[in-house]
Parts: sequence; C-alpha cells; structure tokens
Amino acid sequence: MQAPDGQICGWNAVEYFEIVPHEKIVSLMYFSDSKGNKIDPADVGMENEAIDGAYDVTLFEDLGNGRTKLTFIGNEPMASAKESGQFQGWNEILEKVAAVVAGLTQAK
Repeated sequence: MQAPDGQICGWNAVEYFEIVPHEKIVSLMYFSDSKGNKIDPADVGMENEAIDGAYDVTLFEDLGNGRTKLTFIGNEPMASAKESGQFQGWNEILEKVAAVVAGLTQAK
C-alpha cells in the first residue's frame, strides 16, 4: 500500500477462492510481507478488523457496446474501510486494472 506521501507503508496479497469468467471473482485480501507471505497486521502496527471467511466479491455485468459494469462488495463497512486505508487500497487496485485494460485497448 502507498501512503498519501508516496511512501510504501505495507503490502497486501490476495487469495482467490472462486473465479467465474465474465461473472465474478471471490477473493480474500490479507496483509503480507514484500514477498506475499501472510503476516499478522499487529506486526506492522495495524489493528486486524477482518472477519475470517468474509470475502470480497467482484461482479461483472455486460452492459453491451463493449462496456462492463464492475461492482465490488468489500468485506468491511465503508466507514471502517476509509479509516483503515482499505478504501484507498481498493482504489489503487481498480486504478491498476484500469491501466491494464487501457493498455489492452491501445494494443488492438
């Protein structure tokens, strides 16, 4: 994760539990070291509010004309996600996905 000042303040990794092409992705994001190994958030000074078995779900809906609606259902209430930095992390992920999609579109 990147802090507002641009410094790296930690890492996350994702474990995927279900992938249904063009429909949904069920995953669980967790704190990790720089190599992706799961760590206890307390080791980096963060409180752990995650609930075991509470997954993130990403849904994809074809809107036609080459457009797709993406709905992300996070495992944490919005207010808590904003406080913990998870909301910022979600946005960073979506920005990276957008960059990949833009690159694929330009490559055509």
